[in-house]
Amino acid sequence: MRFSLMRFTPLIVCALMIAGCSSSILRSASSQIIAKDRDFIVLHVGNEDARSLARRYLGDKKHYWVIEDANQATPIKAGREIVIPLRTTNPTGIEFSGYQTVPILCYHRFGQRSDRMEVTPEQFREQMEYLKNKDYRVIPLKDLLGFLKGERQLPKRAVVLTIDDGHRSIYKEAFPILKEYGYPATVFVYSDYMNNGGLKTSELTAMKKSGLISIQPHSKTHSNLTVQQAGESRSKYQRRVRQEISIPNDRLTQYLGERPRFYAYPFGDSNDLVIEELQANGIQLGLTVQRQSNAAFTYPYLLHRTMIFGDRDMQAFKKSLVTFKAFRQ
Repeated sequence: MRFSLMRFTPLIVCALMIAGCSSSILRSASSQIIAKDRDFIVLHVGNEDARSLARRYLGDKKHYWVIEDANQATPIKAGREIVIPLRTTNPTGIEFSGYQTVPILCYHRFGQRSDRMEVTPEQFREQMEYLKNKDYRVIPLKDLLGFLKGERQLPKRAVVLTIDDGHRSIYKEAFPILKEYGYPATVFVYSDYMNNGGLKTSELTAMKKSGLISIQPHSKTHSNLTVQQAGESRSKYQRRVRQEISIPNDRLTQYLGERPRFYAYPFGDSNDLVIEELQANGIQLGLTVQRQSNAAFTYPYLLHRTMIFGDRDMQAFKKSLVTFKAFRQ
């Protein structure tokens, strides 16, 4: 949501001009409304921050980013005049110059080897600290669904975290760091690995109860769903695909008491048959591992994700955080 004076109503524009030239509005402990219409509030900020203002005027302190995004050139601090949008104006993030994109980062294992598929806890903490220091907003995957439907506005620098397979290092190494930063993430598990070398039911339950972690399916056996195996008839292939989707869905529902809505394809591969089975099972989003960020018009069953590898440096991590794509001139 990028604002300019040209988009404000005449009431708001006049209020900003008057507030900018007048000394009659004195600094106080509480914020003062200068002007208001159905779309915006113009506010003289008292001793409050964006979170307290969001709680008061938007009904939820978690919407603080709406105020910060609308006032990028104006710090939210005492004595400043700011604009508070009261309703969504651009849920798809499409603008004259380009469009918003949301990167989905994909991790696998955590440990001390720092090889291609294993990220060290130190690397992971450094990456989470970078997101915090650079004002990226880590959002749950479920928020992306509303963005793709054109119903939900997201922070300009929104990022989604996902972790595949269900290795126990997720609980031991990544989960404590995510709790420390308060960052939500989606863990995709293949059900044959649960309680069988991978995450235990008790660990899955503990992560879900934290309110930060969503547990979603990554197939039953982690076999490639787009490859018809040697000697496998078409009917057997179709039955295998159906089981690779329905069985983990049923198991996660049994263990966690909630029907899955998202699915990460093994090896990131999908086809029409797999997508049809997802839809038949009530799955709303399908995730690949194609390196690219996601615009509001991205096909929900072929969402892009960027793999985060342990043998890459911070520069590679920074390049994965593409949150706006300009139209070509």
